[in-house]
Amino acid sequence: MILPTLPRRALLSSAVAALAMAAPSFAQDAAFPMTDENCGVTTVYEAPPQRAVTLSNNATEMLLALGLEDSMAGTSYMANLEISPDYAEAYATVPILSPLVATTEQLIEAEADFVYSGYPDGFSESRHTRDQLHDLGMKTRLNEEGCNLGPFGFAELFDEIHSVAAIFGVADRGKALIENLSGRLETVEAKLAGTDPIPVFIYNGGDAAPRAVLGNTLLSQAVEAAGGKNIFADVADRYGTVSWEQVAVRAPEYVVVYYSGTASGQVVENPATELGQARVDTLKTIPIIADVPAVLNDRFILINSVQAQPGPSTVDAVETMARAFHPDAFEE
Repeated sequence: MILPTLPRRALLSSAVAALAMAAPSFAQDAAFPMTDENCGVTTVYEAPPQRAVTLSNNATEMLLALGLEDSMAGTSYMANLEISPDYAEAYATVPILSPLVATTEQLIEAEADFVYSGYPDGFSESRHTRDQLHDLGMKTRLNEEGCNLGPFGFAELFDEIHSVAAIFGVADRGKALIENLSGRLETVEAKLAGTDPIPVFIYNGGDAAPRAVLGNTLLSQAVEAAGGKNIFADVADRYGTVSWEQVAVRAPEYVVVYYSGTASGQVVENPATELGQARVDTLKTIPIIADVPAVLNDRFILINSVQAQPGPSTVDAVETMARAFHPDAFEE
């Protein structure tokens, strides 16, 4: 099944519309008990969590962006990636339980009452399921992109912010964060008025066959908001393997190289070099794409998982990519 991709203006307009629809209910969000419906799990909160632990970098940034560091008992899975400078000071006040996903034992030791993961592998049979953590008295939440079967855009990110802010009883902070992020997206949109989107390949590693970031991810929508067009946006999935022949035929003018802070389950010492730049080097060795405009003109941009996974720093990625894709639009 192939899903159509919304034009850039429609993407941002839908996000702003989501903000407008959400705003009237914010005044009610501070009332407890409140019920959170999340990825098929219903959770009732009698009061805001006091000892939250995050299992991914985007979840960490979400709570910090809402000013919740005093309600956090720990963070995990930053590996050797860096927190956004906007949240560095607050991040320094929260214990780091592990550079990888915190274990069940670490969550128990931290006396966690709320466990939040920004992507699905935070909760798994090999680590701990949400049910297992519930049995230990911990409430949980998974960023909705992790269980979403369809496209996930900025409107859905704003819904996530709204929900997390409601859980912690800080609806006003959620509203302010959404307004800030929405305003920045509108500024980018205005700068890009009159530009034509450029084809972009979002590369997630692989040499025999490339792994691609596909159409149902926020990163794909972020590329579009930045004035690009994900060449695999028509594939209705989150991630998948494509072929070098497909990349060559679709002729991207830019490659966004996506990388995390781990490889084979281990922390990488210098992710930008060992994963990001190494993937650029791999792309330059594939004969069939040697004449693709992005490779021929050395047009690569590194985006790590702090920015690529759905969270407040995804808007940073939009701004960075937009300046790279359309430098003339940002000349002073």
